[in-house]
Amino acid sequence: APTSTPVPEPTPTEGPGGQYDEVDPADEEACEAVLGGDEFIFDVHTHHVVPDGPWRQAAPAIAAMVARLVPPGCIEADPFTCLDRVAYVSDMFLASDTTVALVSDVPNGGDADAPLPFDDKLVTADLVDTLTTGGASRVLVHDVIAPNFGVLQDRLDLMTARAQNGRLAAYKAYTAWGPDGRGYALDDPAIGLPVVERVLDSGVNVLCAHKGLPILGFDPAFNGPRDLVALAAQFPQLQVVVYHSAFERATYEGPYDPAAAVTGTNSLLRALDDHGVPPNANVWCELGTTWRELMRDPTQAAHMLGKLLSRVGEDRVMWGTDAIWLGSPQAQIMAFRAFDITPEFQDVHGYPQLTRAIKEKVLGLNAAALFGVDPVATRCAVDGDALTAAAPEYRALVAEGAVASPYRSRGPVTRRDLLTGLRADPRLLGPD
Repeated sequence: APTSTPVPEPTPTEGPGGQYDEVDPADEEACEAVLGGDEFIFDVHTHHVVPDGPWRQAAPAIAAMVARLVPPGCIEADPFTCLDRVAYVSDMFLASDTTVALVSDVPNGGDADAPLPFDDKLVTADLVDTLTTGGASRVLVHDVIAPNFGVLQDRLDLMTARAQNGRLAAYKAYTAWGPDGRGYALDDPAIGLPVVERVLDSGVNVLCAHKGLPILGFDPAFNGPRDLVALAAQFPQLQVVVYHSAFERATYEGPYDPAAAVTGTNSLLRALDDHGVPPNANVWCELGTTWRELMRDPTQAAHMLGKLLSRVGEDRVMWGTDAIWLGSPQAQIMAFRAFDITPEFQDVHGYPQLTRAIKEKVLGLNAAALFGVDPVATRCAVDGDALTAAAPEYRALVAEGAVASPYRSRGPVTRRDLLTGLRADPRLLGPD
């Protein structure tokens, strides 16, 4: 079968490799010059923690998972400081080309065990606002909901309260996370549908859910995208976002096979087919961790992107990185700029060519449309803000060795790394 290689898209005057063939991958400055860009980049999947929150004692499994992501060179007395708000601003806006970010949180049952409670997300947005000049905020926020913890009505009322200040971009659910390791379905009349009704009543109308990438003892029965796609078919006014695009490390991403579509991105495509949801409808997907994992395997990466772009739709695939868990997302951005799908794969599988226009949609324009962000106005504001002005100074510090390179990922970056970490600390798997 033909294979796909991560060759950059050539300019009209260049051959297949063009100027990229002459660049030494170890020369970071040269790579930056060649793989730089001026796209509007909207990262819809980002994280940081509040080091002094109660979550470290209340949720030891979550704390153990996050601890594995502290950068090896961290010299702070409290290692979680290296994943705090200041580190977030640095990694996202000084060490990468990201324009706008949506900040999220990990699975939790409420503020007591949340590494980044809702009000602290607003503090992060406020901090970035003080560094910008005009235009929309460069940080949007999720409300991570947990309707299967505690009293449902209390959770619904909290959803309403958090939407009333007008700063909530979307709700996010971890349906496979729950008390005693039991999850729930978003189309369950007892739990899920009341949540959906509250989302629609709030005026936010965007419901995201983590699907795939099982962590922390997730309940596999509720970790697939079926329920989210079913909601999209039932409520056309609702916009649903499949986080991670249902990717799972244990599932090889090959061509779409509906007969073997239990997990991975194939399960998302199968759900779309089963519920009659056409491309570019009200189902969206994002690439957090998915792209980072597969960009090292060009064949799988081509299948994953090709399937999503052709079936979910080129207007519905959004950029996400899961930063700052593994440092600056700049390496992921540059790899995506350079990647293409071979003509062979386009012919055999019907995948689109990754043109500049499609890459610009994925990197930011699609998310801008979903979340009502004006990319032109925001970019105009960015051009003169303090974060943009500080970026050259940051690059100078990198050159001097005073701060870490934004091109080197932190934490486990291969399957072997992950398994080694799990053997060293089984709590990463959660209570089960």
